Amino acid sequence: NNVLLISYPINRGRGYALKQGINVASGDIIVTTEIDASWGETIVLDLVKVCAEDPSVEIVIASPHLPGGGYRNVPKKRVLLSTWGNIFIRFLVSKKVTMFTGMTRAYRAEIIKNLPTTEQEKEFHLEVVLKALAFGYKIKEIPCILEWKDDKLHSNTKRTKKRVSSSNLNKLISSHLFFGILSNPVRYLWGSGVAIAAIGLLFFLWGILHFIFGKTAIFLFLTSGSLITIAILLFIFGVLTTQNSITRQELWRIQQDIHRLEKKYSKKCESKIDTYESNV
Repeated sequence: NNVLLISYPINRGRGYALKQGINVASGDIIVTTEIDASWGETIVLDLVKVCAEDPSVEIVIASPHLPGGGYRNVPKKRVLLSTWGNIFIRFLVSKKVTMFTGMTRAYRAEIIKNLPTTEQEKEFHLEVVLKALAFGYKIKEIPCILEWKDDKLHSNTKRTKKRVSSSNLNKLISSHLFFGILSNPVRYLWGSGVAIAAIGLLFFLWGILHFIFGKTAIFLFLTSGSLITIAILLFIFGVLTTQNSITRQELWRIQQDIHRLEKKYSKKCESKIDTYESNV
């Protein structure tokens, strides 16, 4: 009696499916996780417990990358991909989160329902974290073990001893890296600019030494000038990117406010219609 099945005729991706479930969920806390209990059979209670103990937490993420977490019975290739992929995304986006790509999370319903999201594939998980950080929502992670259980191993045709993932790894890697690079480019633009400027300064000092000792220095000065010019351009691009990021966050806030107003007036209209029908 407590299970509600939601379906639609054409597959639209994980992000779209999660959003449909989130939209109709009626509880104060919404948990999303895999159906095969690969995060443990108590994961839902563990996530909800964190929300209950700390009302200020708005999103709880299960992470195998924290001390006490890890992988069990998962192919080394997938472990390396997940570990280094999340490290790279962490470098591009934020150091506050260690697991950007996992779907096993708990959300305050008010937060996730009103968060403006557009991604319909697995990038949905990255988009949620990125926008939650932009809005200043409190995110907490708990260490968990991700286990591919022997009794859950399967393929498309028959049960085998090798679990088959439904993910297209090449597409998954490229899409996540592309999303990460575009999400917060200022982090590497300014970092690269500082590094290149430092190298340019070294070439300049090297050129001065050559000039003092009567050696050819023109090529060192030209190299220094070129590197410093590139560094200045990267700094300018970083400033423009920062302005774009601020504008983007404001647009997200506007979308969030519009969404809340739509829900508010939609409920009022439904209430008036119900009242009218009951009177009729």
